[in-house]
Amino acid sequence: MRGAKASKKDEVVDSVVKQASPASDRRLRCVIELSSDYYWEQDENHRFTLLLHRNASQPENDPQLFLGKTSWELGGIPADGGTWEEHKALREARRPFEDFVVCRSNAAIGERYLSISGQPVFGARGEFQGYSGIAKDVTKERRHERLLKLERVVMGALGDAADTTDALPAAIRAICESERWEAGQYWSLDEKSNVMRFHSGWSIADTTIERVTAQAKDLALAPGDGLVGVVWQTQQPLWVPDLGKESRVLRKGIEKQTGWKSALLFPVFSKSAIIGVLDFNARHIPKPDERLLQVVHVLGAQIGNFYQRAISLQELRESKERYSSTIEIAAIGISHVALDGTFIHVNRQLCEMLGYTKEELLGLTVKEISHPDDARVTDENRAKLRAGLIDSFNVEKRYLHKNGSTVWVRIAVAMMRGANREPLYDISVVEDISERKRVEERVQYLATHDEMTRLPNRAMFTELLNHSVDVAKRYDRRFGVLFIDLDRFKIVNDSLGHEAGDTLLKEMSSRLRECLRASDVVARLGGDEFVVLIDNIDEPSQAARVARSILSTVIKPVEIMGQECRVTASIGIATYPADADDAQSLMKNADMAMYVAKDEGKNNYQFYSKEARAMSIERLALETNLRHALERNELVLHYQAKVNSKTGEINGVEALLRWWNHDLGAVSPAQFIPVAEDTGLIVPIGRWVLETACAQSMAWQRQGLPAICMAVNLSPRQFKDAALLDDVKEVIDKTGIPPHLLELEITEGMIMSNVDQAIEKLRAIKGMGVRLAIDDFGTGYSSLAQLKRFPIDTLKVDRSFIRDIPENAEDKAIAEAIIAMGRTLGVTVVAEGVETAEQQRFLSGRGCEGMQGYYFGKPSHADQFARLLRGAVPSASAGGRG
Repeated sequence: MRGAKASKKDEVVDSVVKQASPASDRRLRCVIELSSDYYWEQDENHRFTLLLHRNASQPENDPQLFLGKTSWELGGIPADGGTWEEHKALREARRPFEDFVVCRSNAAIGERYLSISGQPVFGARGEFQGYSGIAKDVTKERRHERLLKLERVVMGALGDAADTTDALPAAIRAICESERWEAGQYWSLDEKSNVMRFHSGWSIADTTIERVTAQAKDLALAPGDGLVGVVWQTQQPLWVPDLGKESRVLRKGIEKQTGWKSALLFPVFSKSAIIGVLDFNARHIPKPDERLLQVVHVLGAQIGNFYQRAISLQELRESKERYSSTIEIAAIGISHVALDGTFIHVNRQLCEMLGYTKEELLGLTVKEISHPDDARVTDENRAKLRAGLIDSFNVEKRYLHKNGSTVWVRIAVAMMRGANREPLYDISVVEDISERKRVEERVQYLATHDEMTRLPNRAMFTELLNHSVDVAKRYDRRFGVLFIDLDRFKIVNDSLGHEAGDTLLKEMSSRLRECLRASDVVARLGGDEFVVLIDNIDEPSQAARVARSILSTVIKPVEIMGQECRVTASIGIATYPADADDAQSLMKNADMAMYVAKDEGKNNYQFYSKEARAMSIERLALETNLRHALERNELVLHYQAKVNSKTGEINGVEALLRWWNHDLGAVSPAQFIPVAEDTGLIVPIGRWVLETACAQSMAWQRQGLPAICMAVNLSPRQFKDAALLDDVKEVIDKTGIPPHLLELEITEGMIMSNVDQAIEKLRAIKGMGVRLAIDDFGTGYSSLAQLKRFPIDTLKVDRSFIRDIPENAEDKAIAEAIIAMGRTLGVTVVAEGVETAEQQRFLSGRGCEGMQGYYFGKPSHADQFARLLRGAVPSASAGGRG
């Protein structure tokens, strides 16, 4: 049962999907309710009929590899103990399933885990039609879990062993079995001879591999000898993808004997000195990723520490006299502790570890040098040890350095007994594991925080949000979630580079923290998205007050690389419990409200509402369909004439983008252009518009029609694109259009955000012979002094100043001023949106050279515009409509 809330959700979803065609109903529902890596459909025989992926360009995601096949015919293996037979039985029962994990592997992509969820599909009469569902790639999560388990297994094997005889092979075996490698060897440093010798190893049951391993026992490797000697000499890990092509392999032909193709070796350290090398071999070892190298570093340090500790304990057991003579030079801390906890003997290493002299330390007890929270960690085990219930124990705890800093240690404790087995004193071997703890803390920090901004990441915020929901339910409290997206961040990032973008994100993170109380939480979700948890509020107005504070703080200018940058924010707000009573829904609803804030013009905040949900669903459907508009040939250009005000002749044309979608119908440019701009789709779409318009211009000329200037609009994102100049040149070369017959239209805002860069790019375009126009002029902030710096040919008066002339005196004055400015600059002035004869006469009388609008003709298809070019156009004196 999903409950009443889910039912309401279904009603909203149903109202949306009913607007779609039956063929798209199920897909739209999945797009609305699910977010995953794959969307799939299967027929009644469980064979794939459809597979969609976010990155279908990758070979492994080619739908042709899946279509017509069942899931169990693709070579995967159920990963969590289930079987295909059980899964088939579930499907035969027509039951839905969730998170069915399948492991697939091959040489090209390695090992991949997919978590698959699906539900049966029935027709209008209840007949079974197949299954549809989603799949998520959980390879990274499984990899992370496996490596964490590997750390625990190896540390357990080392921690419970007293010597190296069994522990090292067990640790090597754990590593091999985790990574599916076939053999591993540990080479130990013989300090006397200064060579590396085989110490121990493990391999799969194979007589050839066992024979090769036995031969290794006779080798003594000097620095630089073979792969082991190279790692010893460089003190760095070494990955060999192809042993047959590696000249440094000592035993030639080993890959032919064993079938091994790859090797991975890494050094083992104790403190800062190398004491051994771990050598792993297999038929295939992929290039180690950063996470594996972290684990390798930790395990290498653990094995090194264990090796030294085991040697120390072994020497203690073998000879008390030898122990007494070597205790001072041991590379590990050793102490004798009286029954009352007082140190009665300590070695030099322990003194250095804790910062005390020997005399100072012998006057202290174990509890006095222990961290207050760990002072009694060993009490229970020491009592058992003295009672003879255990022979020894191991524990990790914190000591305090003389300077007050914390020293993490691992202690192995045994009991020295008298002739009658009475306890005399404890013998402790103390190992400094502070570095390992720092690595573990670092790994844990990176798992929960964004490294660049040092804010909590999505995983940690979700955990905190779930906790807040539980607390709020228990104590009847309210709180708010603010979803924040930085407007114009991509412009800064694309214009000044990623380093500038990172600087901006750090500054915004700092500002967001300053806006909040200590009890509130701000996290970075990724990119330019942030989320805030406002804890324990009484009214929604408190969340609105925080949102207003954030807006006013974010908009303040930031100087980056000598440039003054200014961004704004769009904020969506959802409150508990009014808008949702679980963490996932709160996040989703706040996200929906944020998109409404963007649609309302950005730099504002909006609360979640049912209308926000509908708008978010509409936007999602819009974005999803827009991503396929080019490949489905759904985009088309219409053309609107520009007329010479004196002769009435058509002397130019503007290409206008239109979109018709099978499910959505005709979509207004006012709806889809902002979405294309936000998602970056405007760049490939703009490139298509440019090429299509130029090709059409040349097609008209080949039909014998007069050559007129083709105007094409550039979007802000397209103007900032680094490939713009190359795209323009390529289109000119490809279509053959004379450069002077192409005019690119830009807006004031696009060139005023970074004037120097804009001038450089405009001059480069002008250098190709292409004309330049400023569109919608008068709505920005350009001055005559600024405009003189730009190599423009045309000013287009914004239609908002034309609409109410000649009645509106203010609009008349603005239009006259712009026309006069154009004459001063020596550029052509074109009035947009001319719809009446009165407007035409007024503008013509003021010396406006060009006009464009419904008075002369509406935007039309290419063929219709060609007929217009062949026919008559209303003269400037006669007026009329085209």
